[in-house]
Amino acid sequence: MGGYVCVAIGKGYMLNDVIAEAHRWNIAFGLAAVGMLVSLINFYFTERHLGPIGLQPGHPQAIVKTKALPKWAEYLVYIGTLGAIPLIQLMVSKTQYTDYFMYTIGPLTLLYLFYEMTKVSKEERHKLIAALVFILFSIIFWGIYEQSGGSLSIFAAKNLNDTLLGGLLHMDPNGVNNSGGALFIIALAPLFGILWIWLSKRKLEPNTIIKFGLGFIFLGLGYYVLFSTRFFAVEGIASLDIFTLALLVITFGELCLSPIGLSIMTKLSPVKLQGIMMGMWFLASAYGQYVAGLIGANMAEAKEGSSLVEQLLVYTESYKDLGLYSLIAGLVLIVISPWIKKLMHGVN
Repeated sequence: MGGYVCVAIGKGYMLNDVIAEAHRWNIAFGLAAVGMLVSLINFYFTERHLGPIGLQPGHPQAIVKTKALPKWAEYLVYIGTLGAIPLIQLMVSKTQYTDYFMYTIGPLTLLYLFYEMTKVSKEERHKLIAALVFILFSIIFWGIYEQSGGSLSIFAAKNLNDTLLGGLLHMDPNGVNNSGGALFIIALAPLFGILWIWLSKRKLEPNTIIKFGLGFIFLGLGYYVLFSTRFFAVEGIASLDIFTLALLVITFGELCLSPIGLSIMTKLSPVKLQGIMMGMWFLASAYGQYVAGLIGANMAEAKEGSSLVEQLLVYTESYKDLGLYSLIAGLVLIVISPWIKKLMHGVN
């Protein structure tokens, strides 16, 4: 809801009669803050239902029994988190610092992981290598997937009409780009869960590696749907209906990969390395978004000052290329799945 409402208010698609144009974006971002506050209040009142999930190391009710951290160490985590905010702000405002960070943090993390691998058993090392394969492929996935905040938002703003369901609805294309994926995930996640259970009972459920491969294939097909918008365009303005269909297909891919990836990191990691492996999984997501930004920037530079038709052709051609790369990655993953399965030692 927030993804649509904030953009729609900012661009004047909603409440344009009561909010002056000069204040629309201020109110839009303010509403995002209100939404986060509501979420925080909800978390506070429902925290008791989480049981031991999220408790700090050493807590008497924690799932994993480890030595308790001293209080000063816990407070240091909180202080360090707040202290990182200015650093992140600097990286956002001066992107060359983001480049330095990304060039540094990944190699250092890998070196640390390789060091930890020398201290575990052979079977645990194999599982960590399998986890690393998933992490590396996830960078490719997110690099292709995370165009919604970059090239797709520009494409939606310039090259899409605002009619949905054949003209029954008039909606802000950027709002649809911002919120369509989230809506489809909420609607389809239970159905995917039921599907995996149904297949499992019949011993037909694909293993984690095949699901990863399917995630790439759906992602590639979604980008081919984006490519097809050029065939339904009039004077460089394409159909929001087909764009939304592409978001739906891409969401199939995310539902095959993202939840499984989170789960497999903990299953493949020794207890003492679960934190670092989860951190690497999210670091891979950061690298993916970093790559996505580079891809989107190259698309934007390719058509400076060109017509809407030329922009449409360049964007959709780029989406076709991304679709092809995604399909290739999915097929490679499926082909090497027997080797990865051996490394996983029965973890599914």
